Amino acid sequence: MRLLTDSQSNSVGWAATFADVARRYHNLRLAQPRAVEKLELAVSTQGNNSLFSFLGIATWNRFLRLEAKTANFHYPDPEWSYSQEDSVLVYPIRTDAEQCDGHVYQVLDLLSRSTVPVPFDVRQKHIRRVRLAQGVLILEWAEALPYHQLNDREVVHRHFVTAFDVFRAPSDTETFNVKFRSEWKLHFLGLPLNRSDRFFSAHTAKHYAVYFWQPNRSLYQDDPIEQLAVWDISAPSPYRPSEDPKGDKRPAPCRAQTTPTGLWCARNGTPSARTSGSPESIALDHKACDLTPAAASAGAQVIRRMAWRELDFYGLRQRANPQLRNLRLDDRNLYVVEEEHRWADGHHSSLNPPRVHAVRCTGIPIIPDQAKPPNTASGNSHLPDDDLVKSHGPVFGPIWVDECGADGDVTMCFCRRISSNTNHASAPPSPTVATHDILENPANLENLNLPPRPRDTLDAWPWTIGRSERFAPCWRHEEFPYLTVSEMLDSNAGVRITARHCFMLETLSVHVRPAMISVRGAVGVTSTDDNEDLVKKNKKGNGKKNASDQTSASRTGEVQFLDSMWGELMAKGHIAGDERWIVGEDQKGHITVVRF
Repeated sequence: MRLLTDSQSNSVGWAATFADVARRYHNLRLAQPRAVEKLELAVSTQGNNSLFSFLGIATWNRFLRLEAKTANFHYPDPEWSYSQEDSVLVYPIRTDAEQCDGHVYQVLDLLSRSTVPVPFDVRQKHIRRVRLAQGVLILEWAEALPYHQLNDREVVHRHFVTAFDVFRAPSDTETFNVKFRSEWKLHFLGLPLNRSDRFFSAHTAKHYAVYFWQPNRSLYQDDPIEQLAVWDISAPSPYRPSEDPKGDKRPAPCRAQTTPTGLWCARNGTPSARTSGSPESIALDHKACDLTPAAASAGAQVIRRMAWRELDFYGLRQRANPQLRNLRLDDRNLYVVEEEHRWADGHHSSLNPPRVHAVRCTGIPIIPDQAKPPNTASGNSHLPDDDLVKSHGPVFGPIWVDECGADGDVTMCFCRRISSNTNHASAPPSPTVATHDILENPANLENLNLPPRPRDTLDAWPWTIGRSERFAPCWRHEEFPYLTVSEMLDSNAGVRITARHCFMLETLSVHVRPAMISVRGAVGVTSTDDNEDLVKKNKKGNGKKNASDQTSASRTGEVQFLDSMWGELMAKGHIAGDERWIVGEDQKGHITVVRF
């Protein structure tokens, strides 16, 4: 259920709302859509006069192979994005060439079906990735024309990141507004548009992180170039570096040297890179830094950079056999998620594969504590200058590592969390919180109670930990040998939809939490009988047809959709949504919205 404001609550017809919710959960428990809608995407072309070009980042060269059978292990990024926090969909709408003004991306409110255009002209651009999270829309893109010649065979295109705020308008219509926040240069020199240079990113409402993996074009080194950077994007700025190629219109704070030259020039933080720059340029940088904190904080600012040496120190260097799946961010930490599979094959597959399937999440305290210096912009700070510098400097601390290997047990359960015998599920402390407690009082190290691995009871899994950034995504192998390709988890509503495949066997299923939430200390009522009966009556998928079906259904309480739903939703290997609908892409390149 969604929380309503007082004005919304007074205008709601509760009888009709109750009927809608009852119908929705009836359809969910039967895995039967109430309605299926199609949205046409803009056609992507790479010509000189292209109206829209989506050139996504290439995936790792890894796939699953078992004897003569193969299956996808990675899927490309979709051209659209759905945010569960905002309940809106951002996608490029198909328009006629005569009527297209370049603003093809639209924000669609799936509840009211109202659309708002994103003020972003896609002409003469290659969209690399689009992502909406926490009310911030991120568009990563490259210029259509090359910036300079990298070598005899490759050219470099300048890459930028444009951020927009997406928020509800304070009106009775409950429409959305899209407002430009800031723009910054993604890479100092730019990147070639090929299948070798890759970058992975994540963002929150205040921060943006990106990891680069590039082949080494040096004649003397073979290891790929790896680097990671984190920006503070909380402060808006009207400056657009994409419209200022020479940098003549840059605000003074942006002239400060935020990125060492060598970090982006294939030197990977060598001593020569850190000492580069003329005395005149260094003097200009110091002069630019002599500004008020309020002026210097306008726009996106780099707060942390890591080259290959630091990544190697944290055990995150990917080298020639990358295991990285994605990045995550919370308010203080950066999380790097890695994954290996026994059946992985391809140029980037591991030389030392795990026994079955392994996932790992490494958390690094990386974001400064902005609460320590009180309102430095207004001059009311009571901290000494040295303390202010320290509070805004780089953050260092021990890392948090959570990993799960699918080794199997006597009950044929291949997830350690599911097979754990602990009696409760709880989230671990973040790296920053745990470090702070120990540094404040070293005696806390002996009293620091790290929680045991959570148990997968029907009530606890995955509702309590399934969306925590700190945990390794062990839901990927919870039904091994099936690989969970994607999931939609609405923890508050108790609805989970998963998409799994085992080579040619594909299944899309829904799990409604069989529990009644207690109110004000009342005892909750749990019943699994209804779901188990539904599983027996509605087992229509083309997977898991073996002797362990009864055990699996009893544990998960899942009901499978019709076989045809896989092709309607999983062409890009990604689903999103909440309890009301599920969003995916079909094999014809249309967005599919399944309403319950």
